[in-house]
Amino acid sequence: MIMKARRSLIWLAVSVVLVLVFAAYLRPDVAVTLANQLWNCF
Repeated sequence: MIMKARRSLIWLAVSVVLVLVFAAYLRPDVAVTLANQLWNCF
């Protein structure tokens, strides 16, 4: 039972991350801004 709940939570977290990534691609300016901020760290 605990493993099933843990697996469900993991799938939920993965799904949320994927939805956020696809949503970020709908707004390319956000992706460019994040890439520029990451590049400025180096």
